[in-house]
Amino acid sequence: MAEQNTITDVFEKDIDWSSTIGVTMPVSDVEVYQRVENIETTLLENGALRIEALLKLFALISSDLEDKHVFNPEKVFSKNLEISTFVNLHPEISREDILSIDHQVIIKNYVTRPDKILINGTLKLKISFMVHLVLDGTVTDFLSKAPINKATVNVRDLESKKIINSATTDNNGRYYFNNLPPGVYLVVAITDNHKPEDKVSVIKARDTVNFVLHK
Repeated sequence: MAEQNTITDVFEKDIDWSSTIGVTMPVSDVEVYQRVENIETTLLENGALRIEALLKLFALISSDLEDKHVFNPEKVFSKNLEISTFVNLHPEISREDILSIDHQVIIKNYVTRPDKILINGTLKLKISFMVHLVLDGTVTDFLSKAPINKATVNVRDLESKKIINSATTDNNGRYYFNNLPPGVYLVVAITDNHKPEDKVSVIKARDTVNFVLHK
């Protein structure tokens, strides 16, 4: 079996979020920090990826009378923040095709109130994944609408017309290529009893080219 060609694609998404941290003391000065506790992913149908992130926010409080260089753990307040989102990657993707999920949390601004701190930020996601390059389709008869078994489908170079690859349809009239690099091709369907038909295929990730042959 020929090795399947793949390309690496990247999906980026920024998720704006807002949260509050409750405090039990007057606030005159505060420093806000964050960290990503956990990111879980679930791959659904048609390449939809559900992402659930757990962030932890910290607020370090100081007062006008406090020495800022003295750390007081009683004046550290925290809050967990759950973020859930969906991204659409590629219909043919599998869990093994997801290479990495890079993340970055940015605190954009925060505002102090007597009993809480209002925080706005952004979770930046960068997902790297593999896309399998596929050319497929069906070959059917014009009059009967029936699939044609054992039709020959040739993939030719668009300029030189040289045959690059060839396949034969199955009982359902389907053909399948998974070892073609990205490019523009001329796809030709041939049988002994029909007129040949050719169509242009542009393969970036997946292209489906169907043929209806006349006698």
